[in-house]
Amino acid sequence: MITTAILMMSMFQAKLPENPSFDYSGMPQLRTAEKVDIVSHSVTLEIAGTKEGFVDVSSTTLFKNTTKYNVQATILVPRRRYGDAMSSYPGFEINATWDQKKLPLVAASDHGFSETIGKTVKYSTDLAAVVKLAPGATYGLRINYTVPIGKGGYEQKQKLVGYLFDGDKTVGQMNIAYRYGGKTVFSLPEARPNIGWQTGDKGAFVRKDDFFPDNQLTYIAFYPGDF
Repeated sequence: MITTAILMMSMFQAKLPENPSFDYSGMPQLRTAEKVDIVSHSVTLEIAGTKEGFVDVSSTTLFKNTTKYNVQATILVPRRRYGDAMSSYPGFEINATWDQKKLPLVAASDHGFSETIGKTVKYSTDLAAVVKLAPGATYGLRINYTVPIGKGGYEQKQKLVGYLFDGDKTVGQMNIAYRYGGKTVFSLPEARPNIGWQTGDKGAFVRKDDFFPDNQLTYIAFYPGDF
């Protein structure tokens, strides 16, 4: 059994450890000129839940068409990677359902994007799908994917797990849970800053009402017991 020390970073933009290398996604965006509200977004990141060395991520987002008209919109799902110049673009599979029906996701553009930040490169190969919303109706978008637990810090001895909140619409209710029970046991994390994190030996949780995402990356960085 691995005992781990954990550091919980804030919901606000935080500096990543040096030499980060990890894949992540985040809250989906719905692109339309019409009035569609994000009722809620809930996500759980289960660290070593089904397989040691991996994190299983599942989320549910509720959208409500507040107009009296049929609305066609584009769902945009982030698919990102932090790494070095040799890391290349992420290609991990993301599964989605819309209104309980399978939603095929395709590349949002015909090429990926990259941004160099010092010695680190951020890669993007986002996915997209077109959906329709009936007048006054509420729809659920469910997403799940699995990625390896990342690395960072001195000689990349730290472990990293992250999740992105981006977009330009307020979320009625946001819930995020990092769960770390099972085969991997953590000490109680330290949350920075104090924005209402609830922490324990099973996980760290936050619930926020009227939450504005604004390109906020959350992550946990921890050292395994055999460090």
